[in-house]
Amino acid sequence: MKSFIVEFWSQIFNGLEKISLFWVVRKLFPRIKESYRYVECWVLGHLILSIGFLLIYSALNLHWGEVVAVGWGVIRVFEVFIYQINVLLFNEYRAKKAGKPYAVRGYRRIVILLLHNYVEIIFWFALFYRYWDWAFETGKASLSSFFDSLNFSFVTMTTFGYTTILPKETWGNILTITQSAIGLFMALLILARFISLIPKPKTLDESER
Repeated sequence: MKSFIVEFWSQIFNGLEKISLFWVVRKLFPRIKESYRYVECWVLGHLILSIGFLLIYSALNLHWGEVVAVGWGVIRVFEVFIYQINVLLFNEYRAKKAGKPYAVRGYRRIVILLLHNYVEIIFWFALFYRYWDWAFETGKASLSSFFDSLNFSFVTMTTFGYTTILPKETWGNILTITQSAIGLFMALLILARFISLIPKPKTLDESER
């Protein structure tokens, strides 16, 4: 008997996956749909883009153009989260349901791509905090600073707690809670994938074989 709840959320996340430029590009260009290099270039390119945006807007303080970067970052964070949920929970389920084989390119590749996504989200949120600095109490720190915004984003992503910067508005709380939730989810996912890479040692104890 099929689980209603699994099928329900499988359909929801299948639909959410289509709200992304990554899916649109693969749909428009079928030849790259099965290309592993396309996925790797997409992930690496967006990591570089997130770092570049934070560096540029921290150095030049071009607030008028930052809204474009922030908008792209929001789309990208959403895209990464939905993609990882599908990879973790639903892609194998859908493949088996359709009677198709399911396999990953490699576990090491998955872990490396996950780490890229993790770092990328830290930089995107650093940009978000910079842009919405009015929602935070910064004290002596400044979210306009590259290192202060990056440090706050890193601490929030790793759920280590707050620095001297604290949310003072509802929007600030929403941002930090969202990043903490994503950070916890991705940390557990990275840990699970990393453990799968560790070779199981042979044992001389017959009861453990």
